Amino acid sequence: MATINIGETLRKARIDQKISLDELQQKTKIQKRYLIALEDNDFHLLPSDYYLRAFIRQYAEEVRLDGNYLLDVYDGKDQPQPVYPEIAPVEGSRKKKHAENPTKKRVKASLPTVLLGLVALSIVAVVGYMMWLDNQGEPIISPNNSMAVENSVSSSESTLESTSESSSTVESTSESSEEPEKPKMAITMENNTTNTAQMKIDQIDGPVKLTFTGRERVWVGVQVNGALIYQHTLQPNETQTTELPANTAQAMITLGIADYASIEVNDEPLDFQPAGSLSQKNINLTMNYVQQ
Repeated sequence: MATINIGETLRKARIDQKISLDELQQKTKIQKRYLIALEDNDFHLLPSDYYLRAFIRQYAEEVRLDGNYLLDVYDGKDQPQPVYPEIAPVEGSRKKKHAENPTKKRVKASLPTVLLGLVALSIVAVVGYMMWLDNQGEPIISPNNSMAVENSVSSSESTLESTSESSSTVESTSESSEEPEKPKMAITMENNTTNTAQMKIDQIDGPVKLTFTGRERVWVGVQVNGALIYQHTLQPNETQTTELPANTAQAMITLGIADYASIEVNDEPLDFQPAGSLSQKNINLTMNYVQQ
């Protein structure tokens, strides 16, 4: 159950501020019948959930109430959080339970030194045995074999040089055949007011990805050809991404409160110039794509 009655809270705050419904209508630009519906909790009489949230926030702002809290009450988020019992710590640390015997620890500590000594002794023995064999026998490689080895080395070096030259030729050919750099996407502001921005995006290569990040709790909607294709209520510091249909030429982005969100198009910032506005803002996009 909600902890407060939203409509009664709004009406009481308005009366305390000595503001009539007609005065409130002039200040908020909300029709009087919708203000009455809010005070009577007849939320179903409002055009949509988006307008309901925007009207509650505007009404609350005019009568000095916290609109975000009232929206949390509407969403049922003002319930007390469940309290979970703390887990009792285990008596005695794992380190104490598994403490080793001092004698075993000394043996383990000296084991690496013993192993290194054995390895060194084995190496000395092998080297000594090889030296003894060298003194006892004749040369293993004859002079003729030595010449053959030298010729083999020269042939290998020649092959390596040839391979290196071939590799350099391939790299040079690869560099010369690189494709020209693709044109960079350009975003321009054509017209801007408090509630509407007209923006143009040129040199778009591929689909259009929109990324929204909320600084505060804010509703975001995207329309293409008059149809709402995406909507979401961003929480503070939340990021959401959506993609426009292929080759979309016109789109409109609506922010419930202009200053509460930032937008990126294909990972490039979209500077729609909110200028600290707490009003709704529509951003109309005209998009031109790279010719394939």
